[in-house]
Amino acid sequence: MRKARILLTGFCPFLGERINPSQLILEKINHSEQFKSSVDTLLLPVSFQQAVPLLIEKMQKQHYDYVLMLGQAGGRQKVNLERVALNWLESEHPDEDGFKPEQGEISKGSEPALFTRAPLNQWKDILDKQGHSVVVSLSAGGYVCNYLYFHVLSWINAQRLSTQACFIHVPYLPEQVLEKKEIPAMPIEQQQKIIEMILAQCK
Repeated sequence: MRKARILLTGFCPFLGERINPSQLILEKINHSEQFKSSVDTLLLPVSFQQAVPLLIEKMQKQHYDYVLMLGQAGGRQKVNLERVALNWLESEHPDEDGFKPEQGEISKGSEPALFTRAPLNQWKDILDKQGHSVVVSLSAGGYVCNYLYFHVLSWINAQRLSTQACFIHVPYLPEQVLEKKEIPAMPIEQQQKIIEMILAQCK
């Protein structure tokens, strides 16, 4: 039986952070023999202008059954499986290129939101039974993460592909919140285990 081909992406550090848990997870998956033959990884800059074309180019070169995009969401307590990509830009912060988009639609005239076809409830149930901290979220925000998610789902739909794509937000790491009182965090080992369990469900 053919293994599912999976593309796993993450982001570089941003907004003054020295690390990004999504990047560390990618590095750990890269060194995992379990996923060596089925998972490709791609590290992306936190850039409105650069991230989308880099990911679409990768998808044009290879058909993937699943595209899982990881990103950091500081302040969230659990790993968030994002159900919806909004056709909307809204951010207080510029990206790492210094670009801050105006508030408004990503694609004028397009649908206001796109839904993933990935089985998020099924993944959550499996992870819940193992005692992992996971929630299905209804919004990927208004920053580069959501911008990327919306463009990827739009491209998959336009190409009429069977690819299932999902954006997954992960919390801060404990070392990132040493000076941020009462901000939740999750150890990298736990984050990695959750992502590995999701990858194992991609069949």
